[in-house]
Amino acid sequence: MKVRVIFSTEEINQQAGRILDFPLFKNSPVLSRFLAFIIAETLQQKESQIKESQIKEYAIAIHVLYRSREFNPNVDSIVRIHAGRLRRALTDYYLTDGMYDPIIIQIPKGRYVPEFTDSGTVKPMGDKMPVLPQQGHKPLVAIFPLRVPTLREHMDELVGLLEGQLSEELLNFHDIAVIGYYSMDMKAKINENILEAGKAIGADYIITGSITYVGQQIRVLINLLVTATGEVLLCKSFDRNILPPDLFEVQDDILQNFIGFADGCHRFIFREKQNNAD
Repeated sequence: MKVRVIFSTEEINQQAGRILDFPLFKNSPVLSRFLAFIIAETLQQKESQIKESQIKEYAIAIHVLYRSREFNPNVDSIVRIHAGRLRRALTDYYLTDGMYDPIIIQIPKGRYVPEFTDSGTVKPMGDKMPVLPQQGHKPLVAIFPLRVPTLREHMDELVGLLEGQLSEELLNFHDIAVIGYYSMDMKAKINENILEAGKAIGADYIITGSITYVGQQIRVLINLLVTATGEVLLCKSFDRNILPPDLFEVQDDILQNFIGFADGCHRFIFREKQNNAD
């Protein structure tokens, strides 16, 4: 059982530095700013004895996501979406590089105040790392990075949001396993041949797709593939008129349109498993 203890500001900042040096954070300025901001605010409030509830969605929207002063959290869920991404990124970190870190930083759902907990772990002697437990017979779904042929302002943010939303929705199903973080070497393999890359990590299914501009439209395309054969089980696309480069106003529309994609993936995967069993 993890134990809450009081850490010094220096210890917390050192732990934050280790996390921010993790590739998933180094490659995402938004996640890095988000984590650094809420930690700094929490430490400041701790010293000035301000109530924890002072870290609000509005402040995060303004200072982290650079939204306008007219931002309204009641109609724009962008902060909550990024908070979900941040929680998943922290989980990825502590399952890999941060496995033996002394402090666990986590963000309880429904709040933006991080908690600092003693990990209670000790790094084993020698260089041999423990093997993570096998996922049993759960189908493994790999969410590969979406292709973006034409770079536009804020496109990285939209890609991260969509990939994060898909991961979050699929993780709601406890009878499948999901992987969504890859090393730079694996990303290179994915760019070369997605099927071979999927086989290399033992994925049964691959989710892949692209985000492109076609004239004054943005088009999002996502496919569910069988890794062994490349067969397309499910395909979903979404087109929306937009005046580039401002994607903020369509982010929620795009995300909402793809929430049901995870349900479809689950149905197709288990329909195929049943067919194979027959």
